[in-house]
Amino acid sequence: MFKRWQQHKRWRRYKHETTTAPGSSTLSRVTVASGVQANTTHVANVLASDDLVRRELPQAVVPCSLLYIDNLVEEGSVYDFIISPLTSYQPQKREKVTSEQFIARVEVSSIERHTHMDKVIEALLTGQVVLFLEGSFHAYTLAVAGGKKRNVEEPASQLVIHGPREGFVEVLAVNTALIRAKVRHPDVRVKKMTVGKVTRTKIAVVYMAHVVNRDVLSEVLRRLENVTANKILDSGMLGELIGERKYTPFPTIQSTERPDVAAADVSDGRVVIVVDGSPFALIAPATFISFFQAAEDYYERFDLATFIRIIRVIAFAIALGLPALYIAVTTFHQELIPTDLLISLLAQREGVPFPAFLEALLMETIFEILREAGIRMPRPIGPAVSIVGAIVIGESAVRAGLVSSAIVIVVSLTAIASFIAPYYSFGGTIRMLRFLLMVLAATAGLFGMAVFFVALLIHLCALQSMGQPYFAPIAPFDWLQQKDTLFRFPLRWSKTSLYKKLSNRAKSNR
Repeated sequence: MFKRWQQHKRWRRYKHETTTAPGSSTLSRVTVASGVQANTTHVANVLASDDLVRRELPQAVVPCSLLYIDNLVEEGSVYDFIISPLTSYQPQKREKVTSEQFIARVEVSSIERHTHMDKVIEALLTGQVVLFLEGSFHAYTLAVAGGKKRNVEEPASQLVIHGPREGFVEVLAVNTALIRAKVRHPDVRVKKMTVGKVTRTKIAVVYMAHVVNRDVLSEVLRRLENVTANKILDSGMLGELIGERKYTPFPTIQSTERPDVAAADVSDGRVVIVVDGSPFALIAPATFISFFQAAEDYYERFDLATFIRIIRVIAFAIALGLPALYIAVTTFHQELIPTDLLISLLAQREGVPFPAFLEALLMETIFEILREAGIRMPRPIGPAVSIVGAIVIGESAVRAGLVSSAIVIVVSLTAIASFIAPYYSFGGTIRMLRFLLMVLAATAGLFGMAVFFVALLIHLCALQSMGQPYFAPIAPFDWLQQKDTLFRFPLRWSKTSLYKKLSNRAKSNR
């Protein structure tokens, strides 16, 4: 009993420490003192970390002290743009130099003044330099170039043949700049927030003021403000926290690694959420149809783009239902199979000890293992191991009489079709639903499959994303939005003037 009381006490102490971390109400009550030594000592005691760099400048006209986190700020930039201008400053007259005159010598793009220590600590942890002046009750945060960052390069998960080769990086400012570079309109708004009690992750909500759906924007901001998690390390974690409460295997928040996709969605009235430290941006609201649309569809001719979208829908049906259809037909509905094909299938299954369901389940499970192994293995050998493993295991399983040749063809075609989804998260949904559909097909045949698809359609029609219908514009049906769903009409037909949208939305707001 005493041991459990001690554990509870330790948990209470940890919870108190996390809630009184930098940026909390306890630290916000501490104000900046007039003495440089007192301020630097307080910051050092709060952080208590060896990577906190302290630079005293007693030889300057106004004695001051610099603080920053090692490797979050470039040492050369600190010396060139802060230390050197401050130490070389010599006023012409023997008059008292004010803090504003002294700070004006700093050659940085952004200078902010704070009076509370919570802002000072937050600025340090986000890669800024803090300057304390002797005799001043203010702390100055200076934005200086950071450490090593990944350059803008082609995205790895959303490759295109024809289109821009830029991809998001892990720096918030760079990602918002990439969006602004493609949507050069004064109505673009960037609202910055902080989420995560411990990580204090910076995020940016990007939208167009007179085009965005106000209900969607309010819902997004409300959900972001209600995030109470301790850590947000990637946009995927934030997407799960602000997604729909109702359980669904379908992703209700769309993510993209491409700035052109995010820019197009911003101009169409959607809300884009950029997370610091993540190369994936979140897009809300998401619809079922949007996961079949790729950025390359708008860079090709409308007829070719429509053909590719139809291929994606066919591949979705194959990846979801082909193994289940094989199980249902071979187990319950042999009369639907042509006689010659039925004789061939029976000849292949002669000597196979497992029913069709276990046969398909075994091969699908093996392929999922090979898929995950290929992803986790080192890049040079991952694809080779997965391809060779699939060929060797499939051939060996047929020779050993464990499975038939037909199921190898079915599983291979299903695997190829599952890779055609433009978004990885949607491909994972297909993989999960495929196993459920196989169980229903093995239990009730085509009737079980019919019940599954009816229930799936009802679920999609009832699902919402940020308060908007997930199955739009099919349910509810909208004629005007059919120009860019399964069929992509020519741009000169489907395009609506942005300024017409702005004027109509401005009139409605009045």
